[in-house]
Amino acid sequence: MVAGSCQSSADCKDYEECSGLTRKCVPQADRCTTADDCGGGLWTPTCGQDNRCGGTSMGGNDVLLWGTLLEGLCGVDAISSILTPTRVQVGFDCDTSSSFSEAVVAPNGRVYYIGRGGNPDRIKIMVPESFTLKDKIRSYPVDGPRNDTQVPSPACSATQDIGSFVMRAGTGAVAYNCSHGGNTYYNSAGDVVATGHRLLAWNAAGYLLGVGSGYELFVLAPDQQVIPITGLPGDHLDTIDARAHPTGFMLAMNRTSGIQELWHVDNSGAATVLGTYGEGPAEADRVSYGILDAGGALYSRSSPREDVGITDLVVKRPPDGSRGTIIYSEKSAPTPVNAAANYEKVFNFMHASHLFAGP
Repeated sequence: MVAGSCQSSADCKDYEECSGLTRKCVPQADRCTTADDCGGGLWTPTCGQDNRCGGTSMGGNDVLLWGTLLEGLCGVDAISSILTPTRVQVGFDCDTSSSFSEAVVAPNGRVYYIGRGGNPDRIKIMVPESFTLKDKIRSYPVDGPRNDTQVPSPACSATQDIGSFVMRAGTGAVAYNCSHGGNTYYNSAGDVVATGHRLLAWNAAGYLLGVGSGYELFVLAPDQQVIPITGLPGDHLDTIDARAHPTGFMLAMNRTSGIQELWHVDNSGAATVLGTYGEGPAEADRVSYGILDAGGALYSRSSPREDVGITDLVVKRPPDGSRGTIIYSEKSAPTPVNAAANYEKVFNFMHASHLFAGP
């Protein structure tokens, strides 16, 4: 028998099993020969001396993709770092979808999302599932969200959905509002955190970044005192994205001139420009809006300029004026992959998906 081939798992090492499709020995779930075999987690994997997969969480310091393992079909969504789309977490169904700005990765690496179609909709913490194995065939887990943890939201009635939520940096606490309940945000005990304003970000010191009725930005102190922001240009058009920062907040902003800039707003409301975003790479189509990482780089969805088919790209642009680089391309997916590869090789595709990040 050729080395590595098998008729049954008895022909394989104790941490391997015999693939029913390829008749080759492959690692069992969460087992490995090398770190490359550890495709079930979001973060940089390790393969221990006991041939078990491990990994170190990067917390909220990354940009994640809420993608799919089969384009055009619901119920096969996956979560991955945009930098490592071959390492995914799964466990969704057709009623589990999250749109732009509705998912956040907590400081401990757990993914929080609003479970739409929940009747009523509630904030959930994703509990990853394993691919189902039957007769040596792997399949996407059925009814994955059944064990996702629901975050308490006592301020919303049984007929009210969660409207939106923000997460506090450092602790992972959430503040949510209820549908048809105005811009009043509550914590998981039902206490009011802020009222009368739409919230964009919440930093570890307890300060909030908010938007007023006239679309003006401001800082909200822990005692709910409104602090005006000073120093922003008068021609800023809109906010692309905002994140908490150890000394305040980061804002990626559009100006009417078309220039996109990264700004820092401290807890006293003083704004300072940190840098400018350059153009995207020549081979990518126009990039504009996107998601900030913890270092202030902007990640934007794009597509190849001269591609006849439909291929999704993600471009990373640092705030130093330099040209962006492509850090994700669907063309890098292995073949075969996902169901066609018995989920022994996986790749997270974008399709009608979105990016999200930490608080």
